[in-house]
Amino acid sequence: MLHEPNAYLLGGGIGSLAAAAFMIRDDDFCGENIFILEVKPVVGGSMDGAGNPTDGYSLRGGRMLTTDNYECTWDLFKSIPSLNSPGK
Repeated sequence: MLHEPNAYLLGGGIGSLAAAAFMIRDDDFCGENIFILEVKPVVGGSMDGAGNPTDGYSLRGGRMLTTDNYECTWDLFKSIPSLNSPGK
């Protein structure tokens, strides 16, 4: 019986989240075998978010997502299926 490998990613920021998504999408890596380890109480690194529907939301790193150098990030996001909207 083959043992499927585990992946341990350090930090809950966009780098680890992107690495996990690429591993699942491009390498058929089993998502259950990917572990993201974060030492801080808030995940997201410099892209962490906070807020609520009434007062609004804040994303510290979000101001950078409007530049052309994030095309790879947007392409990755487009390839992740929605949990709530089939076909999206």
